[in-house]
Amino acid sequence: MLASLFGGGLVIFWFLLSYALSYQGIDELIKAIFGPEFNHSVISFLIFLPHGVRVIAVYFGGWRAIAPLFVAHLLLYQLFSGMPPQNAHLALALLGSLSPYIAFEAMRISNLNAYYRLDQPGLRRNQFGPPLLAGILAAILNALGSLAFFLFFGPEPRGLSFYFGYLLGDVLGLLIILGILFTISRATDMIFKSQKDGD
Repeated sequence: MLASLFGGGLVIFWFLLSYALSYQGIDELIKAIFGPEFNHSVISFLIFLPHGVRVIAVYFGGWRAIAPLFVAHLLLYQLFSGMPPQNAHLALALLGSLSPYIAFEAMRISNLNAYYRLDQPGLRRNQFGPPLLAGILAAILNALGSLAFFLFFGPEPRGLSFYFGYLLGDVLGLLIILGILFTISRATDMIFKSQKDGD
């Protein structure tokens, strides 16, 4: 019970922190690299790190990650500015929380296993292929679901370019989160390998 609460709290924390980094940290980084006169708002909008967090949360937690992600989305809408209209919060939070789970379930039902190279059994299992594929599928589901919601229930329809930006931002955020995890994984592998070689 305590472990589940702690895990859920971590999901919420990393989701909110990644959003703050998306729209403040990346914004400042782009300013530092390209200068303050550069139109950085477009690029920072197109990097949505929380999508990577929700994909990784579902990858490791399965259906248990849905409730913390739902709470994280609702908190996000209350804590930050520039959010969707209030009557859209519940639907968009549910959509964002469920899309990674639906994507992983679709892969499981389709019998897409973890990308073993069967002709070369000595090769290591691909640990980043499944979350990458599921994350891209979840980004598509999220963008299409948001488009459908605003088309039928939203106060004002958005242009297709907005939803393309939605999709692109999710994918870029996923790639950055997976890149960070891949780098950490490779670094720890190298450290442990060098320690074993030293022994």
